[in-house]
Amino acid sequence: MNSPQTEAEWIAGLSAEDLPTRRAAVDGIYRAYGAGLLGLCLRIACCRSDAEDALQETFVQVLRYGSGFRGESSLRTWISRIAIRSALAVHARRGRRATDELSEDSRAPGGGPAEQAADNEGAARLLAAVARLPAEQRVVLGLAAFDAMPGVEIAAVLGIPEGTVYSRLHAARSKLRSLLEPAADAAPIRQEPLPLAGPRPV
Repeated sequence: MNSPQTEAEWIAGLSAEDLPTRRAAVDGIYRAYGAGLLGLCLRIACCRSDAEDALQETFVQVLRYGSGFRGESSLRTWISRIAIRSALAVHARRGRRATDELSEDSRAPGGGPAEQAADNEGAARLLAAVARLPAEQRVVLGLAAFDAMPGVEIAAVLGIPEGTVYSRLHAARSKLRSLLEPAADAAPIRQEPLPLAGPRPV
C-alpha cells in the first residue's frame, strides 16, 4: 500500500479501522517528519541511541492513539508534543549518558579524515554543551531547529506565551555561547540528571 502524501490523508488514515491503512499513514508521517523529530529528540535526550528510542516510541504512540487526534492543533504540533514527552521520559529513565554518540547528521559527508574528525569533535562539544542546559531550554532549541519552526508554533506546542519562547531561546543561546568559548575548554562538563517534565500529547 502506498503511503498517503497530505496531512488530510494522514489524519484520515490514522482513523481507519484496518491496520494496514493506519500503518501507511504513519509511514507517510515518518517520511515527512522523522528526520526533524530525531533531531528534536537528540537535542533533548543528548544521546543518539536514546533519541532513536524516543523516536520509535513516538511513532508507536502515533499508531496507537492517532485515531484520537481531533485536529485541535496541527498534526506536526501534536506529534512534536509526543516526541518531547518521549525524549524526556527516555532521558529520565536511562539517566545521563556520555555525549560521544553523534547524530549522523552532524558528521561531515565529505572531506578527508582530518576534516571529518574536526567536525565530529565540534559536534560532540556542541552536544555536550546542550546537555548542560535546563530541559525547558533544550526543548525550545530542539523545536526551533525542527524545520525552522516559528515561535508562534513553538508556543502552541508547549502551551506557553510566545514571549516566553523567545526568552528561553535567548537564554539557551547565550548559555551555549558561554559554554563554547575557548576558555570553557579547560573546564570539565558536569552532567546532572534532569527531571521528567514536559507537555503531554493532546
